[in-house]
Amino acid sequence: MLDDSNLSQLKLLKKQIDDQKVYAEGIVKATQRRFGFVVTEDGKEIYLPPDEMEKVFPGDRVKILVITDQPAVKSKGKKQKNSPKAKTRGQLLKLIEAPLTEFTGRYIIKGKGHFVEPDVPNMNRWIFIPSGKRKEAKDGDYIRCKITQHPYPQARPQAAILKVIGSIEKLGIEAEYVISKFQLEQNWKEDWKESLQELTTENRENLENINFITIDSASTVDMDDALYAESNEQGWQLRVAIADPCELIKEGSPLEEEIRKRGTSVYLPGRSIPMLPAELSNDSCSLLPNQPRPVIVCTMDIKTDGAIDGFHFCEALITSKSKLSYNEVFNYLSEPNETANCHENAATLSALQQVAESLLRNREANNIVHDGRPNFRLCLNNKRKLERIERLHKNTAHSLVEECMVAANRCASDWLGDKGVFITHAGFRQERIADVKKLAEEQLGVTDIDPTSVDGFRRLMNSINDGAIEFPIRSVLSRLLARSRISDRSLPHYGMGLDNYTTFTSPIRKYSDFLVHRLIKQKLRSKPLEVPSQDVLDELQQKLDETRQARAEMEKQLKCQFMAPFVNNSYTGHVSQINSNGFTVRLDDIHIEGFVDTRLLPDKYSFDPMRLRLTSKKLSVELDQAITIIVSEVDCEKLAINFTLPEIEAEETLAPTG
Repeated sequence: MLDDSNLSQLKLLKKQIDDQKVYAEGIVKATQRRFGFVVTEDGKEIYLPPDEMEKVFPGDRVKILVITDQPAVKSKGKKQKNSPKAKTRGQLLKLIEAPLTEFTGRYIIKGKGHFVEPDVPNMNRWIFIPSGKRKEAKDGDYIRCKITQHPYPQARPQAAILKVIGSIEKLGIEAEYVISKFQLEQNWKEDWKESLQELTTENRENLENINFITIDSASTVDMDDALYAESNEQGWQLRVAIADPCELIKEGSPLEEEIRKRGTSVYLPGRSIPMLPAELSNDSCSLLPNQPRPVIVCTMDIKTDGAIDGFHFCEALITSKSKLSYNEVFNYLSEPNETANCHENAATLSALQQVAESLLRNREANNIVHDGRPNFRLCLNNKRKLERIERLHKNTAHSLVEECMVAANRCASDWLGDKGVFITHAGFRQERIADVKKLAEEQLGVTDIDPTSVDGFRRLMNSINDGAIEFPIRSVLSRLLARSRISDRSLPHYGMGLDNYTTFTSPIRKYSDFLVHRLIKQKLRSKPLEVPSQDVLDELQQKLDETRQARAEMEKQLKCQFMAPFVNNSYTGHVSQINSNGFTVRLDDIHIEGFVDTRLLPDKYSFDPMRLRLTSKKLSVELDQAITIIVSEVDCEKLAINFTLPEIEAEETLAPTG
């Protein structure tokens, strides 16, 4: 029997052994293979062997014991050129947090086993669904599940079906699936009307006598804006009236909380999910013709050179006199005639056209105006499958409305001051600044511009003459840009060449604009500004990003189905993206993109990350280049469309090197 002295020595020895052990906490990162990593807070990646990886899900927070396996020592007398290095691995000790609770996937029956194949990034395992948790799902059905048994510590995860979304043959399954996957809320609680309040006109100017008109798509019912302009000795007075849903929705109410969670209206191909209840977005708040509506009006004095000479905001009551479509306005402005629907609004349209053209010229001279990447609309047939893709072309009516909206938004940003809700754009990504400077010198002969300043960025982008240079420098530079973000501070918007910017012109469709309305009204009523925290705005930004991802995923599903019958067909297109592994081509006639993996081609390609160019002995590929491809594979499960190249001759296909 051990005495107290021996026990004390054993405890001390155990403590010394424990003190020598290395522990770590981090997030599980999966790979395409069976092993994974634990990523610690300082960015280190600790290898997690396959048997340990089986016990966790990607995204789990875990505590591990870090084990260093020493390499075997070879027998004496043998020379070793490179001594083997010690290998570090993780051994799971504790599951701290398991964020994966619900997910979508595909139901799979394998023999007597029933499983779900999760639609979760980098999760390449099936999860067992026990009897009684299957809701009569059929093999191949899309389902939504919840985790009922985590794999830690026995590596035996289980799930239960929450909802059977349907089979691939179900009408509209593509929309139903992404709605479930991204949890795009469609329904409203029955008591949502309890969050409404009566419209008060005490602080509102009555502007119903002004000939406001609304210009939008013919099918649009959730109309945010109405316009009016008239000329004067200095130039024009422009009024932009924006629907004011804040007036009807109690601040901080359950309804506003639901709106905040949604963040934006969602426009999927063939289906829309409004941010507000349809009764509000399509009726009570929409600026329908001949219906009195509460609005915020930005009244601007515009000089003949397009400069904004002054502005003021007010809460008002207006009645839009007409709803005109973009095509109607475009046709009328191109060839005015007395029989057109626009004739009774001729004076207003003429003034709006003049002021919009002046505003545009001023922005072209002092800021940045560019068309950006093309926009497309997916048109579905009566089976809700893709029939065709239309490229959207902006006409003078679109430009008219856009210039009025940009002007009003600029005024709103100036009105808010330093703190509020702003749309910011940081310009070029910091890690690409050196490349930008080299490209500017190489392709434009520019050496005296600082691309990290708003003025320098503006001068650089406006110095590009697309028709005078063969190298696609504008397209290359656009791929080096950061993404715009929502901020609680007034910061530059490099992409527009502005020192500050926000948007308040779509409060029916975007919660960030709804918030700006709240702030404008607080300032008009001389109340302290209740600016949302950056954490709240970051959550909203994440929601907007997820919404874009949902739309992109549904579009990929439809495009893959459309392209499946055309494997081995040849098409012409233009290069739209390039990376070290290959390039993306957008087809000219059907506007669908696919990827050419240069690693699978017979020739070896080198990648120039500064010029975004791939080069082999036979072919050089760069952005915007015309090219012929062959559809090699369409994978509807992985949502991948792959192209390859036809046989090529070196002397015929070399692209210009710029």
